[in-house]
Amino acid sequence: MLLIAFASAVFVIVSYSTGLFTGFETILEDFSFTSRPVDSRLVIIAVDNDALQMAGQWPWARAKLAELIQTIDAAQPAVIGLDVIPADASRLGATDDAVLRSTLTALRVPLILPVEAQPLVLQPAPHTRTLITPLPSFFGADLARVSLGHVNLIADRDTKVRRLPTVIQAGAERYQSFAERVARHTGGMQRHELSPIERIVYAGPPGTIPQVSAAKVFAHDPATLARLTGKAVFVGATAADLHDEKPTPVDRGSQMSGVEIQAQAANMFLMGYRLVPLPQNQMVLVLLLAALIPGILFLLIRRSLVAVLVNVFIGFLYLPISLLLFERGIVLNVVHLELAWLLSTAALFGHRYFTIERDRRVMRNSFSKYVSKDVLEEILANPEKVKLGGDDKEATVFFSDVRGFTTLSETMTPTQLVEFLNKYLSRMTDIMLAERGVVDKYIGDAIMGFWGAPIQTQTHAMDAVRTSLIMVDALAAFNAESKARGELEIDIGIGLNTGKVTAGNMGSTQRFDYTVMGDTVNLASRLEGQTKTYGIHMLISENTYAALPKDVLEKEGILVRELDQIKVKGKKLPVRVFQVVDRAKVEVVRTILEKFNELREQYYRGAWGTCITLGEEILKQVDDGPTKTLLERARYFTEHPPEHWEGVYELKTK
Repeated sequence: MLLIAFASAVFVIVSYSTGLFTGFETILEDFSFTSRPVDSRLVIIAVDNDALQMAGQWPWARAKLAELIQTIDAAQPAVIGLDVIPADASRLGATDDAVLRSTLTALRVPLILPVEAQPLVLQPAPHTRTLITPLPSFFGADLARVSLGHVNLIADRDTKVRRLPTVIQAGAERYQSFAERVARHTGGMQRHELSPIERIVYAGPPGTIPQVSAAKVFAHDPATLARLTGKAVFVGATAADLHDEKPTPVDRGSQMSGVEIQAQAANMFLMGYRLVPLPQNQMVLVLLLAALIPGILFLLIRRSLVAVLVNVFIGFLYLPISLLLFERGIVLNVVHLELAWLLSTAALFGHRYFTIERDRRVMRNSFSKYVSKDVLEEILANPEKVKLGGDDKEATVFFSDVRGFTTLSETMTPTQLVEFLNKYLSRMTDIMLAERGVVDKYIGDAIMGFWGAPIQTQTHAMDAVRTSLIMVDALAAFNAESKARGELEIDIGIGLNTGKVTAGNMGSTQRFDYTVMGDTVNLASRLEGQTKTYGIHMLISENTYAALPKDVLEKEGILVRELDQIKVKGKKLPVRVFQVVDRAKVEVVRTILEKFNELREQYYRGAWGTCITLGEEILKQVDDGPTKTLLERARYFTEHPPEHWEGVYELKTK
């Protein structure tokens, strides 16, 4: 066992060392972000739509930009971070540039101007040979309060910005990040040694850093200007039309402006937030332990299921532990941690599965695809049930079929038809298994199943009815999805019958299936075929109706109404049949139930005229399939009176 666990550990450690699954790890880390406190000294002056409407088309004239800076400077903030690179001469001429220079010369507070490396090379350390800078007249030794910081961000393959270089080497010059320079001028920056590239610890989604419109600054709004005193003021574009937005791990549906990303990074520096991967040698030790722990558990616990459950519990514990460490700035490689646990557990379980538990595996594979979990556990607990032959049991048999299958097949290629049917059959099968039913077989687009065998229960009829109602509801959802994909909508019929069946494994010694046989099965199939006669989804026999607890029907709001007395082809005795009304139609049917019951009784008596009157009255109120059927028969029998009418309609076809 330990050898298998150790082999799993080696595989995972190799994949970790080679950087496999890095993309998945990054995405998982994105989900680990939670909201964090924001330094109260941070504020963004937003070049938003209001500001553009007031100050004109972007980029603004240098004089307009100077006016904004001058107004902010007068409010005496701690520092101004201007996320705008005035790299080219003003389109309005040298006089316009001179106005901005004059303002920068007269500054009373520090101002950081951005530079940008294009392209930025990350290896062996962040550097560039080409740097976009402001015009030389806007910075230099004679502008003591103006300094430069780079605004480069690092986007991963999925285009999301997760990192920034703390320093960029450009020839002989080194440029600190724009966000860090603002943070240092703000004061109180948490001291720690920065890596060449730092993971940005976002405090929250877009809008987390407080913003005020530049329009309010231009308007000299007293409340706005008062907010700037002593603050680290970032100035930058936030209007969507200016296209200075980038995807981040905390987008929550909307991208973040470049200036807010810089402000979020400054908050990270001020608050001391960091995300540092666990050192590689320590991570290797963690992976080794994660793989060996399942091996120890499988040695100590003899029952495989219990061993797996304990391992699952431990595996889930890794997630909150990882999140707790993440909050403290330590990043575990969760993907490889979980892979070490999962691969080791799977390998150990597989070893037992293919060696120690071979016989149980054969039985499980034989039954797991068409019986519910409860039935499967009963079979595994009593292997003697798995033998040729059968036992007589009381069961409820289920048949369902797709209406209009020929039309459906004519509109699709064989491949499309198979794919469509598999979606439908999978949806319905999942429901049957979830409700403790046995899926006997698929007959093209039809499903046969049953309740009450091999585990005998007292609720098999109610279970079958409840499952059928869930299927009808699921059909509506399935059709909505099909319609959205441009596929055809379908309808189904369901027949249920309760009675004695022979249940067991039928077939040869080499190939057999667990199934049920007998007249009960045949009648269930006939009832399913008659649902289209009445224009309904579900038809049950009087035997099934008798087995339904009436108090449960009332409690669950299930409406059952008697429809007819019929004699199916090949049978001598008639059977009363009932509709289980779709949940969506219960209230509608209740409004006509009394009158329909009267119609049915008059139909049994052969009072065709009264039937026609009642039927027409009902159809004026509700479009009801069973009413239509009885009305059509009454009209026919008015012109062609039946001989020896006893209220039983004899079916001529199956």
